[in-house]
Amino acid sequence: MAGTLRALLRAALATAWLLLAVSRVLAAAEARPIRLGLSAGFTGPTRDMAVELYRGAMAAIDRQNRDGGVSGHPLELLAADDGYEPTPAIENAVRFLGQNRVLALFSALGTPTVSRVLPVLRAYADQGARLFFPVTGLEASRVPPYVPYVYNLRASYRQEIEALVAAFVARGLTRVAICHQADAFGRSGWDGAGRALDRRGLAFCGEATFARLAGLAEDMTPQVRLLAASRPEAVLLIGATPACAALIRDMRQAGLDVPVGLVSFAGGEILLRALADEGRRLGRALDGNLILSQVTPCWRDGSLPAGRDYRQALAELADRHPPPGGWEPGLPEGSAAGFEGYLNARLVIEIVKAMPDPLDRAGLDAAAAAVGRVDLGIGAPVFPAGPAHQGLETVWLTTVADGRPVPLPAVPAAGD
Repeated sequence: MAGTLRALLRAALATAWLLLAVSRVLAAAEARPIRLGLSAGFTGPTRDMAVELYRGAMAAIDRQNRDGGVSGHPLELLAADDGYEPTPAIENAVRFLGQNRVLALFSALGTPTVSRVLPVLRAYADQGARLFFPVTGLEASRVPPYVPYVYNLRASYRQEIEALVAAFVARGLTRVAICHQADAFGRSGWDGAGRALDRRGLAFCGEATFARLAGLAEDMTPQVRLLAASRPEAVLLIGATPACAALIRDMRQAGLDVPVGLVSFAGGEILLRALADEGRRLGRALDGNLILSQVTPCWRDGSLPAGRDYRQALAELADRHPPPGGWEPGLPEGSAAGFEGYLNARLVIEIVKAMPDPLDRAGLDAAAAAVGRVDLGIGAPVFPAGPAHQGLETVWLTTVADGRPVPLPAVPAAGD
């Protein structure tokens, strides 16, 4: 009898251990992270923008995780440096989709990099590869053959530049010159500006280019001479923050004080900080007569719930979850780039919530359609699953006063 009891006890204990082990395996499976892969230039000329983009997205993701994640799964943002160069961006995308098994690529930064990742998405299409909310106004992501694989939140560069050109013409400025990066981003801006001018019976009065990786120390005097020789009434600059700051500095130093229009990739507040630093060094203000195009409303607007939430989420994040290269001292209060990252993450979270299985890429398209029009707290709903997979159709223009962007009336984004 005693032997039988001991045998039964051993069997019961073995069963209990087996059940415990199975429950742990099931719990681990249920808690598998939902991974998103972000490739950006955490080194090179886009470092400041990449960090702010990551910081905004991470603030939204961190808050969601503290609320329990999505269906019990924590969200994990994998960030990798591409130096604002196409080849590392391709390598990052392949690793994310393959080895890292991310649910989706997310908020990839920059036109020259994203344009080269589009074929990767197409190559992995049978595995459900998608890119959500890249930080570029690239037209190719909005039209066949790549539009099925990319979802955009922001307006396109054509729409941004249309708004800038319209602002110039409304002021009676018709002699418009352009200076742009000599790459896919620059060509995209040049094409959009040419179309906007042509619709008004105008053409560029002058053109100049600069290298993609040009920094703040770059001497832009040769470009300024070319622009000045065309006698422009306004200049469009298409580039990353350091090059745009260098161009504005050298234009103003040379006495070329005409209005300058810049698209969102110039960096907004990030650009203004660079100009302020250069201005202090030179003993003169450099931020006058600027028109900045933005693809989100002002994050400082107290009437916008998303702006308040963004600022609070940044405070909660503090200096946790550092990006590649770590946090630098003196993190800013916020930025347009950071707000875009925050809204991108908020929207992708809503899409993931709509998935029956948030670990299965096959459900991404259906979920993007199912969320319909999403209220992110920016004054108007966004619809990410329209024909161009573009959620926002508005461009926000700002000028500058006391070193800060000052909003001008929002502009409904015009297409071709």
